[in-house]
Amino acid sequence: PEVFVITAAEPWQRYRDRARRRWVRWLDRRIPPARQVTLDQRRIFIFPTRIGFFFLFTLLVMLLAAINYQNNMSFALTFLLANVFVIAVLHTFSNLSGLTIHAVRASTVFAGQHAEFEIMISRENGRQHFALHLDWAREDTATVNLQDSDEVHVKLYLPTERRGWHNPGRLLLETVYPLGLLRAWTWVDLDVQALVY
Repeated sequence: PEVFVITAAEPWQRYRDRARRRWVRWLDRRIPPARQVTLDQRRIFIFPTRIGFFFLFTLLVMLLAAINYQNNMSFALTFLLANVFVIAVLHTFSNLSGLTIHAVRASTVFAGQHAEFEIMISRENGRQHFALHLDWAREDTATVNLQDSDEVHVKLYLPTERRGWHNPGRLLLETVYPLGLLRAWTWVDLDVQALVY
């Protein structure tokens, strides 16, 4: 008779795979594949960074000290810094909000070469957008600003292995502007493929 031994890592691996599949299905419903995506409140996620969590912890300590010593200036400084955090949430979110990401083209390459994907990021409202970090499949990254022009073209290069149509997957667009306390990001599927000979 065969004896199957289940190690402790296997149940966690199955749980992680199941959670990842649920996340991908939810993301496909929330941000479906499209050649052009305009970012709004349904497509942008925001969460504090490590520095942001440390900032919040510091605010909590300051509040406890202000309550303990009943010091009005400590209360004022704590609430002022809490307001700075709230305003940083709005500015970080608005740095991505309103941007439109277009898939312009994908180059044809031979297997083993890097395929070139051209992306255009445009704005409609005339606001300036800073420190926009693009990352595609953890292979090629770029950081752009939208200041003087209404659109910017970005070329990202991804390796190819097999012949046929190469789908690069979801593009990560993120920012921590202006204070680095929060990270706003989105995962867009631009529905673009490169032909690999």
